[in-house]
Amino acid sequence: MEERLPHGYTNRTRHVADGRVEKRYDGPARWDNARRELACLEALSSRLPVPTVVDRDPSVPMIVTEPVGGLHGQDLIDEGHGRQVLRLVGEALRSLQALDPALVAELSGAGPVIVHGDFGPQNMHLDLAAGSVVGIFDWESARVGRSVEDLAWAEWIVRMHHPHAVRDLEELFDAFGAEPPWSERQQAMISQCRRILAYCESSGMERSAADWRGLLARTESWPGL
Repeated sequence: MEERLPHGYTNRTRHVADGRVEKRYDGPARWDNARRELACLEALSSRLPVPTVVDRDPSVPMIVTEPVGGLHGQDLIDEGHGRQVLRLVGEALRSLQALDPALVAELSGAGPVIVHGDFGPQNMHLDLAAGSVVGIFDWESARVGRSVEDLAWAEWIVRMHHPHAVRDLEELFDAFGAEPPWSERQQAMISQCRRILAYCESSGMERSAADWRGLLARTESWPGL
């Protein structure tokens, strides 16, 4: 019986030999997603803490990566470490956006920075004792875009799933080095929700699409700060 990893919702991830992680991509865009993530992992491996690819099978498609230590960011927030987690998330995003988008030639889009596309504590492992991010995962939605996109999505994750940690968001903005206006951040959140909803609808994922319609409505209803 496979040991499917928690916190994985879109694709199938499981532990295989020696603690390595196998990721099999699902959905109609799985080949493009796998190709995009592989390009990011290989191009960014010497610059950011991303998993090391040790095997791949483009026909499945599938990749296998080396084990990554640390603990999941969302679990750490739930344990009361929101301030430290969000500071590390902000520092990681600042490092990502300091990179030249030309490093990953396969990315589409227009803008000044690499956009992870699903950035935040939900796709990170952290070592709080060392004060470091040890793994940034799930690059299949990466593109080139605007600086606010990943910042706003990290904030969305906190507001939607960890409301008790909203007070800790100041650490995210401080470590990142900027706090764009709420209207700009909320619009970026809405755009991302619509992007995910459109993907679910085009893929025939009606149950997920219904969920995202609700999440979009909640995001649109958040009052101005």
